[in-house]
Amino acid sequence: MLRRALGTVLALLLVGTAVACAPSKDEAQSTAAALAEGLSGKNVESVAFSGATGADVQAELAGVLEGMDPLVPEVSVAEVGEVQDNRTTATLSYQWTIPDSEQKWSYTTTAELAHAEDSWQVVWSPAIVEPSLSEGERLAKTTAEPERGDILDADGEPLVTERPVRVVGIDKSGLSAAEAKASAQQLAKLVDIDAGDYQSKVEAYGPEAFVDAITLREPAFEDLDQNRLESIDGSAALEDELPLAPSRDFAAAVLGTVREASAEDIEKSEGKIVPGELVGASGLQAAYNDDLSGTPGLTISAVAAAEDTENDAEGAAEAEAAPPRELFSIDPENGQDVQISLEPDMQRAAEEVLADIESPSSIVAMRPSTGEVLAAANGPDSNGYNTAFLGQYAPGSTFKIATALGLLRQGMTPESSVTCEAKFVADGRTFENADGYPAAFLGEITLTEAIAHSCNTAFVSQYENLPQDELADAAGALGIGMNANLGLEAFMGNVPREDTEGTAHAASMIGQSRVQTSPLALTTMMASVVKGEVVVPQLVKGHDAEAELPDVPKLTKEEAEQLTGMMRSAVVDGYLANLADLPGEPVIGKTGTAEYGSEDPLQTHSWVIAGQGDLALAVFVEDGDLGAVTGAPMVEDFLEAVAGN
Repeated sequence: MLRRALGTVLALLLVGTAVACAPSKDEAQSTAAALAEGLSGKNVESVAFSGATGADVQAELAGVLEGMDPLVPEVSVAEVGEVQDNRTTATLSYQWTIPDSEQKWSYTTTAELAHAEDSWQVVWSPAIVEPSLSEGERLAKTTAEPERGDILDADGEPLVTERPVRVVGIDKSGLSAAEAKASAQQLAKLVDIDAGDYQSKVEAYGPEAFVDAITLREPAFEDLDQNRLESIDGSAALEDELPLAPSRDFAAAVLGTVREASAEDIEKSEGKIVPGELVGASGLQAAYNDDLSGTPGLTISAVAAAEDTENDAEGAAEAEAAPPRELFSIDPENGQDVQISLEPDMQRAAEEVLADIESPSSIVAMRPSTGEVLAAANGPDSNGYNTAFLGQYAPGSTFKIATALGLLRQGMTPESSVTCEAKFVADGRTFENADGYPAAFLGEITLTEAIAHSCNTAFVSQYENLPQDELADAAGALGIGMNANLGLEAFMGNVPREDTEGTAHAASMIGQSRVQTSPLALTTMMASVVKGEVVVPQLVKGHDAEAELPDVPKLTKEEAEQLTGMMRSAVVDGYLANLADLPGEPVIGKTGTAEYGSEDPLQTHSWVIAGQGDLALAVFVEDGDLGAVTGAPMVEDFLEAVAGN
């Protein structure tokens, strides 16, 4: 009886053991999930494999996926089959996200699972990564560079487009180290680059490399001494094309430049930027790089890989020669053109006026009716800096237009009487008029005459009648201080409201102290007077400037007409008399001179703002004479050029 009972218990134990060790589909599901997670992270070392270690499979997986960097798949378990004879299969769902594309590379693979040693293990095969892969094959992606978009002018004609260039350098093939060094020194001298830097670059490249020294437009290349170039051993000039403006200096700071993508650019882009692609380095090229650059094309293929080619040249050659099998592809999407408001003839006219100015300088022209920027030129001494948009300078007497508006709002009229003295003391500081101020307009004069002859003391004397915050309101009504997103960084001016009392406030009345503007900001002020309401500058077609205007009382038509009359007086009776008889509609304007620096005498910024018909402009020279001396002739030259005279 006891023996029968023990036998029954033993039988039950054996049955229980057999049930406990039977392969479980749930456990297979867990193993499949671990595999999917490892594949998603490109690391399967912690996954159990049949007949191989995780480290061995990881090494093989890395080889299969090496050509796919930086792309990473999202892998999930779609289904696990029923268990039969200690085996089952897991269907894996792959999805590869393609940078900047709505398309995804999606497919499924099958992984075989085997139950052994009380656990499920994965039977490794390259087909787990992609169903058509066989042993000795790997995935590889190739990219196709898109065509970069052009930057177009106001009429839709290309400003920046592919133009021929020559890449000048040394081809080291067949040159000894000493010969390459000597050639580098000779070429550097010929093309005027740093010889030491170029020599080091040549030394760092391989023995068969072409080492670029400089990229030149065709006219600049033709200006080189061709006989000297040909006499340099290894010298070469490769033909290429680059997105370039009509000339090297044309609107350079606005249009910007491009450069070949760096390794850092490529890495940060996560696949959007490909080797050899051009990227914007400055100006509109950088600001609109995403639009201009387009999207690279992509092809994913299965390619043969020799197992060990380090000492097997024949195997390497076979792998190289095996044709790839295309698995997935996306065509490149070329970049979009970006159209801007610049008018080439007006831009060239501005640049010609600035060509001989030996100081940072700028001319900005705008169409008041629309706010379109027609010219944004910077002189050669701006050295590539966008003085037109980013310069921050005291506006001097041009700011008297904002001060005059503030005084009009205090109840004055253009005919109101103000006192113009030779000197005026405000809170202990003595203010004087500019050298050469006409004695005939000292004493009691009208507000219009104070504008026409730019009497400093007349405006400073009103500082107690026009609070600083109301002065700032008046400037804001003319667009100074707005937050405008032109698509390119710009400084729209600043008139402090707080901590500006006494002497600082008095100086603000004539555009000194901490009042600052840019040439673009003063052009906007001028345009607002011409239009009769605040103007928001526009540069890029289809781009909403999204201006946040100062929360101040708006400019009225009556106020604008009064300011226009006073500014016409500055032309007819004042310092801008050289503009009085220009052909076309009557010119209005205002000169400005702002002191700066610590020299004795102080250096001066030279300004003129002007308007004619549906045109407003500002002329600026950082280190100039009086606005009437330096700026006025420049305005005349520009307006005559624009009129075709």
